[in-house]
Amino acid sequence: MMERFSKVSGVLKYFVVIILFWIISHAIYGQRYSIYNHHFYDPITRELYKPGLNIHTSIKPLRLDQIDRHFNTDSLIRRGLNTPNANLNIWQRFIHDDLFRWEKDVDGPIVIRANPMFNLELGKELDENINTWINTRAVMLEGQLGENLAFYADFHENQAVYPRYIREFVDERGVIPGQGRTKPYGDDGFDYSQSTGYLSYNAGNWINLQLGYGKNFIGDGHRSLLLSDNTFSYPYFKMTATFWNLKYKVMVSQLQHKNTIRVGGDERFDYKYGVFHYLSWNIGERFSLGLFESVIWAAEDETGYRGMDMNYLIPTVIYRPVEFSLGSPDNVTMGLNLRYIPWNDAAFYAQYVMGEFKFDEVFSGDKWWANKQGFQIGYKDYNFLNIRNLDVQTEYSQVRPYTYSHYFPITNYGHFNQELAHPLGANFRESVSFLTYRWNRWYLHLNTMYAIHGKDFNDNDDQYSYGGNIFAPNLERPYTYGHEIGQGLRTTITQAGGAISYLINPVNNMNLSMGLNIRSEVNDRIDRTDTHFYVAFRTSLRNIYYNF
Repeated sequence: MMERFSKVSGVLKYFVVIILFWIISHAIYGQRYSIYNHHFYDPITRELYKPGLNIHTSIKPLRLDQIDRHFNTDSLIRRGLNTPNANLNIWQRFIHDDLFRWEKDVDGPIVIRANPMFNLELGKELDENINTWINTRAVMLEGQLGENLAFYADFHENQAVYPRYIREFVDERGVIPGQGRTKPYGDDGFDYSQSTGYLSYNAGNWINLQLGYGKNFIGDGHRSLLLSDNTFSYPYFKMTATFWNLKYKVMVSQLQHKNTIRVGGDERFDYKYGVFHYLSWNIGERFSLGLFESVIWAAEDETGYRGMDMNYLIPTVIYRPVEFSLGSPDNVTMGLNLRYIPWNDAAFYAQYVMGEFKFDEVFSGDKWWANKQGFQIGYKDYNFLNIRNLDVQTEYSQVRPYTYSHYFPITNYGHFNQELAHPLGANFRESVSFLTYRWNRWYLHLNTMYAIHGKDFNDNDDQYSYGGNIFAPNLERPYTYGHEIGQGLRTTITQAGGAISYLINPVNNMNLSMGLNIRSEVNDRIDRTDTHFYVAFRTSLRNIYYNF
């Protein structure tokens, strides 16, 4: 165990040495990424769907220096809201500006800013008459040191009591959705924490290097079938090269295979590695094409300890031939991302994901188990019907059984007991729609979700994997042909919700919110509805997905 740990530490030290070398030996420029990633409160993304901007909207988080070439990002963040111009006291800074900000110009700009992050929520699950609550306290530190280095760090400490369907998710997987490992708190509560951060710098005009611990997203939709921010954070080393109308991203990450629900505090989980390539090409003023591939492999398999496989670290190599030459032990996923801007502030978008493709099997009509494909289509319109600040979005996704699973559970397309792509895993059809309207500081949010998901039975009479659970080995399937979406325990999930919120401080999306969420789940074994009402005082900067 210690030998494996030392090898991992050696890899991380190697990356740190690379970064320090570049800092010392190159004239580079600090580089910040957008922290405004919340689906409803993001003030930046909604401004980017205009013909001719040449911004690669499918790669998130967004690079703020590239946005600055077209917009004043501070104005976008302020959203035209009035703020005091005089020197602010601590209370005024709390509700209008950065809580702490220090700027100096000594051989280059130095900027350091700190802000609180929190979620103080009280609610009621009406069907079970259970009081729910969330108590999240966090701090964020962000800055730029001269013209050489940009950094970001945050830390979250949480306790919570969730509605029934989320509690059951935590009991089944041992993790809070998107927020990692937990331990019991009181009778029905959970205690958990999370931290993220990065160091970022530009090596010349084209290349940006980033060492981080966090999440990434590829796509223009609410969901992503390629890589989403659905899971817990993970360490990564990322390079992006931007030139002409192209942007190329290469990311190496270390992922964890959490194969137990409750473990002691000193135990370690098995780990694996993932390498991701994504090439985005803006064709003309309206169309964008993205090419995606990834490979997941176990740090240790039946042949012994592999560690960081150098075969996959060449940034220009195509993974499938390499994986085949190694004896096909690893999990390769490929896909496309498309975007078309028909007019200002609107976009049609689509994705296609593929785990396996055999021409004769795909077109035979026999529904082979390894026809691992899925697709997504969607449309979003900001300022819908020329009504300022009325935003709508609707998208449909479907993924065939077994798409993200693999022969061995550790090499599935997941991290820390959650899916790296869609939160439903595979074997589903889903439609989601959203409406957001802003007037001054007031927001109205409406959302709906409808899904058909084929679950496993998980009982003594039927231990087969029907392809919805990506963490089950796909060798344990009931048959070879005849596989259809929704097979297994066919489950219908319906969710609808609405919220009214008042934005207090746009700098960290501090808001007061009140909402209602209704969720139903129906199959041959259960038929139930969960109704949850809540009020919250919070900062809304990141996505946490509870619509599953």
